Amino acid sequence: MNYGRTSLRRRAKQLDARGTRIRHKIGVILGKLLLIGIIVGGCATVSFGVGAFKGILASAPDISEVDVIPTGYSTKVLAADGSETAKLVAAGSNRQYVTIDQIPENLQHAVVAIEDERFYDHNGIDLKGIVRALVADVRTRDFSQGASTLTQQLIKNNVLSEQWANENDSNISKIEKMERQVQRKIQEQYLAIELEKKVNDKNWILENYLNSINLGSNTLGVQAAAQRYFGKDVSKLTLSECAVIAGITKNPAGYNPILHPKENAKRRKNVLDAMKKQGYISQKQYDKAMADDVYGRISEHNDVREETMNTYFVDAVIDDVFGDLVNIKGYSESEAYKAIYQGGLTIKSTQNLQIQKICDEEVADKANYDAGTKCSFYLSFQVKEKDGTIKTYTNQTMLSYYKKKNKSQNYSINFTSEEDCRAAIAQYEKDVLGKGDKLVENSEYIFITMQPQVAMTIMDQSTGEVQAIVGGRGNKAGNRTWNRATKTCRQPGSTFKIIACYAPALDAGGKTLASVQDDAPLTVGNKTYNNYTHKFGGFTSIRKAITKSINIVTVKTLQDIGVDLGYEYAENFGFSTLTDTDRNLGISLGGLTQGVTNLELTAAYAAIANQGEYNEPSFYTQVLDHDGNVLLDKTQTKEQHQVIKEDTAWLLTDAMKDVMTSGTGMRAYFGTGMAQAGKSGTTTLNRDALFAGFTPYYTCVVWGGYDDNSIQSATGYPKNLWKAVMKRIHADLKAKDFEKPSGITQAVVCAKSGLLPEADVCDKDPRGTQSYTEYFAEGTVPTENCDHHISLQICEASGKVAGEYCPADQVVTKTYIVGAEKGSADYQYCATEKFLNGTCNIHDAETQDEEKPEEEPADPPDDAKPEETHEPEQIPEKNEE
Repeated sequence: MNYGRTSLRRRAKQLDARGTRIRHKIGVILGKLLLIGIIVGGCATVSFGVGAFKGILASAPDISEVDVIPTGYSTKVLAADGSETAKLVAAGSNRQYVTIDQIPENLQHAVVAIEDERFYDHNGIDLKGIVRALVADVRTRDFSQGASTLTQQLIKNNVLSEQWANENDSNISKIEKMERQVQRKIQEQYLAIELEKKVNDKNWILENYLNSINLGSNTLGVQAAAQRYFGKDVSKLTLSECAVIAGITKNPAGYNPILHPKENAKRRKNVLDAMKKQGYISQKQYDKAMADDVYGRISEHNDVREETMNTYFVDAVIDDVFGDLVNIKGYSESEAYKAIYQGGLTIKSTQNLQIQKICDEEVADKANYDAGTKCSFYLSFQVKEKDGTIKTYTNQTMLSYYKKKNKSQNYSINFTSEEDCRAAIAQYEKDVLGKGDKLVENSEYIFITMQPQVAMTIMDQSTGEVQAIVGGRGNKAGNRTWNRATKTCRQPGSTFKIIACYAPALDAGGKTLASVQDDAPLTVGNKTYNNYTHKFGGFTSIRKAITKSINIVTVKTLQDIGVDLGYEYAENFGFSTLTDTDRNLGISLGGLTQGVTNLELTAAYAAIANQGEYNEPSFYTQVLDHDGNVLLDKTQTKEQHQVIKEDTAWLLTDAMKDVMTSGTGMRAYFGTGMAQAGKSGTTTLNRDALFAGFTPYYTCVVWGGYDDNSIQSATGYPKNLWKAVMKRIHADLKAKDFEKPSGITQAVVCAKSGLLPEADVCDKDPRGTQSYTEYFAEGTVPTENCDHHISLQICEASGKVAGEYCPADQVVTKTYIVGAEKGSADYQYCATEKFLNGTCNIHDAETQDEEKPEEEPADPPDDAKPEETHEPEQIPEKNEE
């Protein structure tokens, strides 16, 4: 660069140039404007934020009008005809208010320690917790993290639950959801501070909180929880028991000590750890509580008796509404329970009271039970051993005790009378009491049940609306107790043949009702399959296999179409209890890992009755809020989809009509001209017996068996019940048939091949005419001729195929079966290998005529033997309920 005098003057001139000065001036002005803009924008943003914050606070309830004391309105449950069937009231639905002086300090401290450790120090909000939660919220972009104090939770559950009920609505965007969460959290915090100013009493806040919280198993508040889980007043809870209850609050379903004791135990330890860390208990108290076998004292069946006993149907309605409030409306579990028991709802159920009355009467009629009625029980008692240890015994420990002692798996707790039950219990108590042991006073709980038990569901297949259910036989133990129709999983037996085999085979597997399988001995891997007759019928059509419930044909058909296809269809029929372990041939015979519920089996058969369209089973149509607005509309939200084609549904139905008139379901047929279709089911050793069927109006499935999964001596009573109930239900209904789709056609086929009959061959079968007329879906009529019958000219003189030297008057034409397997009834009709050029290798033709064909197995008496089904290795001896 040139630093000479001339160069410097030239540079100065350039800097002083007019254009340069203008540009510099503009730059300064723009910089000032930008600075002003930033300042103005920042002020506007702050103003907007302050305004939005004020708006959120302004929309919050007035603290002078806020009442956090648990109150509410009763909920009405209506039958389909509008009559009231139940009233759900908070005070009568497992909530009992207790004052703070009745609640042990250990329970108060346990809840504070695990839920809000700075409760006694903060002013309604926990600033330290807020900072921690805010960091987590920003990181996850989910403004629903913790830091809610007990005061905030009380506000949320008893004040803001309705205002922010749709906060988690699935129809809103993530941004809007986040905005709602932030707004609700701000209002919570604001009202919490204001409430603490207003009442200025921590004990008052804690008292209302402990009386409001959901503690699982339909309990609201600590008093109800104490009675539910421990059968005692809350004031008598031990430290260990207090920790159990305090641990439930975070997740009432997941930490339920009855259903999930292991998860609750982990949470209980967290509670006790927090109490020790915060100085509420000593190390000695901690160790004693941790050593306590508290879960041994918790019985699934509490001995609290509600004043109002709801029916199994009302219990199911509550479950249905509860699930939809959580899953559709986005309620928390606490909010859903509060809405049901305090929200003043009107629930319009689908229950048909007349049908329900018929079901209840027939189930109660002992004349419907072939083998008579026995008695069983639920049992729980406690023993204080000589070293002071408390141990709990139940009917399950009784079963295990005697099975181990007697080395027998057939011991059951089913007795001929209630007196025998009580005598057996007394003997058991005597047997387990050691020297120095004592029965804990008032710990014995006995509830006598009738056996065998039953479950029944009746649906209107056109809507999916459940008309009636029977969740058990005899008296109920309490509200929301175990419902065998909706909750018990048992093996479906041969009723599942239609679901997992024949429906997919006809719908997508290339099979027709005329398609045949060789009914012959079958072994796959290490499993040998058999028929309930222990006989084999040779080439048998799918129609006949359905009618006579033939296992071999079923398994071979599933082999042909593939297990995965059968499993896929079963899932599409609405079964929620299937697992990957069910992907085996056993699924075709109903041998499942977990089994199915009576409700879901009914919905699956209803789909067939409804032209192949599945309707999610529903127990209500609408739920109205306290002001009469529609809160839930099941008719708009329930699942509906086509499972199988309409033609397939009709073909299956037509085959199952034969079950009723000439097959295994004849006992269930009630006549009167009403079309009926159904399928029976019985599992190995008769542990389960079922009948699933439908008419053009209703679908009904009946299950029967012992609660302890014992062997039954008779399995006909589900058919008796189905017939008795359905006959009465249809007494005043117009008789009609199932509507046949336009795509159904007919064709004559050969019964031994399912193909077109070979002229002058198929009808020459030694056992009689084999041609018959079958129904087909359009486009599935066979085009090939029979490949199982063959006509040969036999020389009577030699008994061999006639050759050129056989006298003409000795030549006769005979028909044989080819392709049959060893053990098949058709095996003996197959000519020798040398006559048929290697097509079969059965009998020598020289002795062919001397063989007398074995007669086809006669139809066994109804329920003569169980329909043996494949049981997976993991099926437990008892289905745990």
